[in-house]
Amino acid sequence: MNIKLLFDVDFDLDVTGVATDNRQVKAGDLFVCIKGYTVDGHRFAKAAEESGAVAIVCEHSVEGVTIPQIIVPDTKVELPRLAHLIFDKPTEKLELFGLTGTNGKTTSAYILEHLLGGLEGHVGYIGTNGIRYGETFLEPKNTTPEPLSLQRTFYEMVQAGVKNVAIEVSSHALELHRVDYCQFKVALFTNLTPEHLDFHPTMDEYFEAKYKLFTMLKPGGYGIVNIDDEYGRRLVERLKHDKTPYYTFAIEREADFRALDVNMTTSGTTFTLVSPEGQYQVQTPLLGIFNVHNVLGAMASAYAAGMPMAQVVDLIKSLSPVDGRMELISEGQDFTVIVDYAHTPDGVEKVLEFVNDIKKNSVKVVIGCPGDRDRTKRPVIAKLSVDYADDVIFTTDDPHSEDPVDILNEMTEGIDQQTYEVIVDRIKAIEAAINKAKKNDIVLIAGRGHEKIQYWKKGNIELDDREVAKKMLRKRLHIG
Repeated sequence: MNIKLLFDVDFDLDVTGVATDNRQVKAGDLFVCIKGYTVDGHRFAKAAEESGAVAIVCEHSVEGVTIPQIIVPDTKVELPRLAHLIFDKPTEKLELFGLTGTNGKTTSAYILEHLLGGLEGHVGYIGTNGIRYGETFLEPKNTTPEPLSLQRTFYEMVQAGVKNVAIEVSSHALELHRVDYCQFKVALFTNLTPEHLDFHPTMDEYFEAKYKLFTMLKPGGYGIVNIDDEYGRRLVERLKHDKTPYYTFAIEREADFRALDVNMTTSGTTFTLVSPEGQYQVQTPLLGIFNVHNVLGAMASAYAAGMPMAQVVDLIKSLSPVDGRMELISEGQDFTVIVDYAHTPDGVEKVLEFVNDIKKNSVKVVIGCPGDRDRTKRPVIAKLSVDYADDVIFTTDDPHSEDPVDILNEMTEGIDQQTYEVIVDRIKAIEAAINKAKKNDIVLIAGRGHEKIQYWKKGNIELDDREVAKKMLRKRLHIG
């Protein structure tokens, strides 16, 4: 591609690709200097030139570089535009379904991915659980990939015959321009509760970041909003003002899509759906009232995309449980073991409310908090755990650069020591909870869900809560 198709410049050269990491530069690439939190890409402009870059895009001139320098106000803003153009505007050939909110994005995206299989073409998914389309699966680095990786993924999806993509859109992605130059057919809002307040100074700013997704709808696109959530109701007022088409969903109040007569067990959930096409009986293997919200939002999204309601309801019946989201672990024991990703105060409270609603005996919980994240939620999560559960074991989550003992001390400060136990080693904590469980107890292992790696400053280790739980159950039951 000629540089003049990318920038208004007075010189000619051909650009064959874009790179932001000098170690990945190929001959003919345009190198974009990105200022990160710890590394400034301008420092590597000369190295990029030596690797074959034909020009650099920068925020200020860089000494010692002899190839053309194109100076722009903000390279983070330029990067998604360049990626969009270099990869031949792939999102214009796709229907994008963006899902945003504090909790429920991954499950809602999973449900929607399943439903979109009822439409024309292959389906793609991008989010916390990875990137999926056709026979391709890639492990995730971020919930929403960086612009270059994202546009490349969209391009590859187009080549693979994908038509519809369910993508989790984080507030970080919206603030950091990762999804610029994407137009969405549907934007779904799940809820908003305190999270990432180390990144967003206030809840209002957190909300404003989420709202940006709804300004990126293509003509004829729909917003899908949970109005049981306070911020969802605020969002609806914005959409009305903007004259943006939308559907609402709820359990507690009147909405376009509403669940009535909800019945929950450890094997699944049923409810009566009130929809624009009338009432339907819905059956799903997913557990918990929060998953009713997730099902409603995904169903409304599929309907907004043109799928008949009867087909949507029929497809919901064939859902499989989501990896690490209220996932039942069974080796034939006479008690229930659930692994869940809940890691925010709101998410933890909702999961604990659910298990208390269905319990036949006691509730045991194994939980921790990650390092290098919002520290204010640590004592809140700990207090919720001891308030709702009969037996609590606090343990290590993903400590990152922090000492896990310091994290656990912050969690338990001010809590009666007789109401909990601390076992720093997560594997031993899971084993202890399983060994203490009696008939009809519920053991909830919360915080990490599907994650397979535990992140430590001294070096990451393989640790999958689901596999640990299975191993400990087999050990207790003398299986294998």
